[in-house]
Amino acid sequence: MVDYPYELHLLGGFALLRSGGAVPVPISLQRIVAFLALRGPTPRRATAGVLWPSTCDEKAMASLRTAVWRLRRMADGLLNQPGDLLALDPSVTIDVAVVERTARPCTELLPGWYDDWVIMDRERLRHWHIRLLEAAAAAAIEKADLNAAVDWALAAVASDPLRESAHRLVITALLADGNVGAARRHLTLVRNVFREQLGIAPSAQLSALFENAPV
Repeated sequence: MVDYPYELHLLGGFALLRSGGAVPVPISLQRIVAFLALRGPTPRRATAGVLWPSTCDEKAMASLRTAVWRLRRMADGLLNQPGDLLALDPSVTIDVAVVERTARPCTELLPGWYDDWVIMDRERLRHWHIRLLEAAAAAAIEKADLNAAVDWALAAVASDPLRESAHRLVITALLADGNVGAARRHLTLVRNVFREQLGIAPSAQLSALFENAPV
């Protein structure tokens, strides 16, 4: 374990810190650091295959060896190399892991990066964040904190306007608060958005929410 642990930030952009100061890392090396942070300990050949997909195995492995050598010189103690695996040292604090562990909202993962493995993790975090918002809305409905419930549910809708489960929470919260007119307007909005964007109607579950609502 290093004397002064590193902090790695991937949300909102790449940044590596140590003792409160930024550690400059070229973009070519940022990719291997970010990959190991998101994937965890990974066999060297698999790492090389993902990060250098357009080259043959031999060249990809050579590129990986060079990158690891440069990282060890530039950021001593950042990497951990147990056998054939590559990993970040366990002492490294990674903001993505902190956010997931504490269920805090997060900003976009590595904006401007278009590697397939980044896009997949970005989408995973986006869905995780929306589920977090939906859970907060559902909990607020249970507690009859309906203003907060509407706010949480609308935040989920803003993150994904085509997510029907988020719209159901908006309507449920509005109906629980006696705002039938607002709930019906939201249903009309959902129908229009789904028709224009998806070419389909929302499920019957949305309309069913109004079965016991005042006329």
